[in-house]
Amino acid sequence: MTEDGKKYTDLVYATKDDVKAILNRENVDAEWQRVLSYRQAFSLETELRDRDFHPCVLTLTPTILSQCYGLEERLFQDLRLYHGLRRKDGFRLKRKAFALKALSRHCMDKMPNDATLEKIARLEVETLPSSFFLLGSYSRLWEQEDLAFDEALFPRLNALLQGDSTLEAAILRKDVVKDVLNPLLPCPAEGISEQLSFLFLFLRQQEVPLLSRAVLAVYFFLSERPFEYVNEETAALVCKFFLLASGLDQVGFALDFESVLFSHSETFFRRLKETERTLDLTYALTSILPYLAKDEEKIRQLLEECRKEEAEQDAATPTEEASLPPVEELALPNFGRREDGRVVEERAKRLRETYPSLKKREAHFYAGHCRIGAFYTIEDFVTSEMSVYETGRQGMEGLAKKGFYRKERQGKKFVYTPIPIEGLD
Repeated sequence: MTEDGKKYTDLVYATKDDVKAILNRENVDAEWQRVLSYRQAFSLETELRDRDFHPCVLTLTPTILSQCYGLEERLFQDLRLYHGLRRKDGFRLKRKAFALKALSRHCMDKMPNDATLEKIARLEVETLPSSFFLLGSYSRLWEQEDLAFDEALFPRLNALLQGDSTLEAAILRKDVVKDVLNPLLPCPAEGISEQLSFLFLFLRQQEVPLLSRAVLAVYFFLSERPFEYVNEETAALVCKFFLLASGLDQVGFALDFESVLFSHSETFFRRLKETERTLDLTYALTSILPYLAKDEEKIRQLLEECRKEEAEQDAATPTEEASLPPVEELALPNFGRREDGRVVEERAKRLRETYPSLKKREAHFYAGHCRIGAFYTIEDFVTSEMSVYETGRQGMEGLAKKGFYRKERQGKKFVYTPIPIEGLD
């Protein structure tokens, strides 16, 4: 029993048809029963449910656990490399542009060039054409590290991708979808909310390895397609924010879930169909995990390149100052300089500590929009903080009333210019 079980489970997670092909005969009932008996000893019932709300199971043999925890350990090693970088923005920018490229293959008829993708990744394009709107929303969400990971995040991400911060904008699927490329059968529309609750419970299921939970969230979205629009994009962000909240920080956030979610491979979907048929999530897990393992190698290579570049720059200019604007040019007290790429977040934190009446969005916006002599608008607040117009108006008015901006009328609209803050050591 153990020999057949290990052979068709640990060496390759075989289907019954796979065993028939390997043995080159039609009747493999005896061997298959031994395989199922072996797997049963390592079977774990999960919080995920099929379309009829039957619980799905996961086979966690020592070999499969080793693969899951091995990848997790390598990612935490990569995280140490990431935190060892003084200038982290280079890594984040390159991985974000990589993700936007994968996304654009799926959502655009004509691929933007690398220079355009980099500008979108840097958030340097103030006005995007409508065809680039989704890329812009996706890029801005990469910067929203303070979003709480809870069940409400799923519809919120979907809403923000569509350009509206109100949860009502996240429209749940109304019908059973039919997709030529994706043959998986989702649950009836009336069960979607309950299925999303089961997904959240599953992501908190500690018995399941961390990376396995993220991988199987991919399967959930490919199967259920819970929202009317942008399911794949929402799924990728759910996985990223889950790993971010679980301690993997920007390394987990950088994993290439986009390419998996936008796959059109028939072989891939045949494996996922086997999970749907048998309720065994391990078919999906063993199909997706190797791809992420290969992507981890790319992440490791990029981190090593970033570290090497820093070493070369330090050797050339050992007293190099961070390329930040002089403090004197900002309407801020001297908060000191940071070389880790999170200057705005640090300023915002210091502002709130010093001025507790500031709301979080107000502090964050002002920290990044405090150039003396510059003028900012409500629309700038809306774009930067991904808010609705009324929230932007209240934010700018609040900052003006608290003495951070001087409000002026230019033409038919008001603009706001920073007032220097004095008196803080």
